[in-house]
Amino acid sequence: MRFQKSTEARLVVGFFVLLYIVGGGLIWFFYGRGGAILAMLCMTGGLLFFLLLYAIVWLMGKWAGE
Repeated sequence: MRFQKSTEARLVVGFFVLLYIVGGGLIWFFYGRGGAILAMLCMTGGLLFFLLLYAIVWLMGKWAGE
């Protein structure tokens, strides 16, 4: 169970690191600095939304006694 949770966390962190580095780099290359800044803002919003959903599910799990 502990290995599963650590692997899940590493995969999520790896996804967002790749999203920021590769996605942000490609957007910078094709659209310039302004597009990359806007993309980073949008990706950060997506990250915050993901963290909010994860926190809600975690709290529901604690409330249910899992």
